[in-house]
Amino acid sequence: MSKKEWVMDIARPVNRPLTRKILKNHYNASLELQSLEGEERVLVLAPHMDDETIGPGATLRKHADNGAEIHCLFLTDGGGSVSDLSEEELKKSRKAEIDQVMEILKLADVSYMDLPDGGVSSKEANIQYLKRKIEEVNPDVIYTTPYVDAHTDHTATAQLLADTLKQLDRFDGVVRMYEINCAFPPDFINYLVDTSDQYGKKVQATEVFASQAIAFDGFLELNQLKGNLAEEPVQSAEGFIQLDKDAFIHHCDTLKEKELNFPKIFKQVNRTDTLLWAIFKNYDQKKDFYRHSI
Repeated sequence: MSKKEWVMDIARPVNRPLTRKILKNHYNASLELQSLEGEERVLVLAPHMDDETIGPGATLRKHADNGAEIHCLFLTDGGGSVSDLSEEELKKSRKAEIDQVMEILKLADVSYMDLPDGGVSSKEANIQYLKRKIEEVNPDVIYTTPYVDAHTDHTATAQLLADTLKQLDRFDGVVRMYEINCAFPPDFINYLVDTSDQYGKKVQATEVFASQAIAFDGFLELNQLKGNLAEEPVQSAEGFIQLDKDAFIHHCDTLKEKELNFPKIFKQVNRTDTLLWAIFKNYDQKKDFYRHSI
């Protein structure tokens, strides 16, 4: 055990109750819960195998429970994660894990762009690939990682979607950004889904991902805390920022002009032990990014 891990173990009995107390107050609102009714075709953009679970996993299962058809597009080959496996073994393992997750979340199908992990971009070939996928699925809603995120692939995925939407003559659906590394400031969450009935499936899906060294407890803790955002608090909820086509493009292009280095500005929220640090690091700056681009 490292010195850092030893200190965290010693502090945990005090840190975790304090974290929950502070964040219950942070996630305190009266948002209307959304039903997802009428959304029959769903497209999920996931830069890596596990983003679809970490972000909108329980909501996707709720879509499926409502009879929706869910299509998931993975942009990278997943070969850059922290793991004891070789790169090729890791790629195969991560796709095998998705085969299991498909059943848990009830995804209709998955497809892979197989870009290098860390190599998502708005190259014309990538735009044309995504454009064909959107035209094929004709989704009522597209779920995507947010532009404001501590992983460059997540930011690049949002920009790729924005650049693709510019080339689509018609897209009448909505875009919902889902959280991964950088929790949304609660004031900007405008679409809240009660996932209490699907929370167990999300936990089950996270347990499938054994090929890489990553903790998921922070992500799951946030789902429970966000239940407090509802008018009548619920056990678990997932919150999104929903925008129409033009507003989403404006959001991404406005932030792109700033040439920001989000990995240096923010910290990942995957661990409960460091959740307060991760949420409030440069928090006012994060709020400004959303305030001036939406």
